[in-house]
This record gives sequence, C-alpha cells and structure tokens, in this order.
Amino acid sequence: MRRRKGSEKGARAIAVYLFYRSGEPLVALAAGRNLPIEAETLEGLLSVVGNFVETSMPGSRGYASTAMRYEEFGIVGIRGEFVIGAALYDGPSPEQLKAELLRTVRDFEERHWRNLASWEAATKLAEPAGEEFGKLLRAANRS
Repeated sequence: MRRRKGSEKGARAIAVYLFYRSGEPLVALAAGRNLPIEAETLEGLLSVVGNFVETSMPGSRGYASTAMRYEEFGIVGIRGEFVIGAALYDGPSPEQLKAELLRTVRDFEERHWRNLASWEAATKLAEPAGEEFGKLLRAANRS
C-alpha cells in the first residue's frame, strides 16, 4: 500500500513569507514557480484575522503564533518583536512546521536585531532572510 507523501510527517511548507512588524512584505518564496497567495493578500488576511498577536497563544519569550485555514491552504504565523513569519502548508498537522517557523523567526531576530529597528534597515536584510526562510521550504520538501 502506498502512502501519500508527507502524510506521516505533518505539514509540508509550500510557501514562506516574512513581513516587517508593520505589515510590509520582506520575503515571499514558493516551492513551485508561483506563490499560491500573493504576499499582500496574505498580509491583509493575517491582519483581518485579528491582529493575531492579541488573540493567539503566546509562545516562548514573547513570540505569538496562530494557525488558520484559507481556501485549500493551511497557514501558520509567528509574530516576533520585529518581524512576522508565515508559511502556507498542506498536510494534516502544522505543529512541526510551526516549531520550525518559530525557531527561524527567533534566530533571525536574535542575529539581526540591530538592523531591524526600521523598515528601511530591514529591507537590507531581504537576501539573508530569503536564504534563512528558504530553508523551511527545502527542509519540508525533502520528506
């Protein structure tokens, strides 16, 4: 009997996004050729869902997380002090992906906090952010 790829491992990231705390997109990467949801649409969705930092469960050291469904996609989001990371996924459970996203957001902020105080400074980190957040796509899609 064949099992569906990724069915035992949980959620598989199909796109990752990084927003500055004010909502402007910094990075948007997809496993395929096109983003399933444009960054601006996702940012609007995250803010409509209720400024999820106030309505979600706090994570470690002030980080907040949320998970939701939008059309056929699952979305996990992590709000840090300076940035918001989000991942679209398919699969049954986003817990491992949420933990990896939390770790990536936390590590990114710890490494680059000096350059995250303003939007202008944060835009200069788009390339290293793309490399770091792109690892979520590669890790999830190796399984």
